[in-house]
Amino acid sequence: MKKVTVVLQKSPFNTLKNSEALRMSLGLTLANNAVSVIFTKDAVYNLLPALPENIKSPVFGRHIEMLNTLKCKLIAEKESMEERDVKDINYNVEVKERAEVFKFIKESNTVITY
Repeated sequence: MKKVTVVLQKSPFNTLKNSEALRMSLGLTLANNAVSVIFTKDAVYNLLPALPENIKSPVFGRHIEMLNTLKCKLIAEKESMEERDVKDINYNVEVKERAEVFKFIKESNTVITY
């Protein structure tokens, strides 16, 4: 089983990128991959309770919930959250320090960044 890590870095506002990255992550689970998603930089905003239609973004929460259901590892970078004052996460996500996130990425077989 390959360890595939998808790293989201961009804000969810006014873009389809994050929704498509999450949808692609779901698709990667079909190939018997161990899929993980890391939220870093402005991508930590994806984890806040939001009404996607108000931020001109497609619905992405259901993708995150399905990744949780499929037991995919979801990680938020602690420093990115602190820098952006993101506290009330709406999903089941592990919060790890930057050094731990780098180590996790380094141990992956494949890394896809958005």
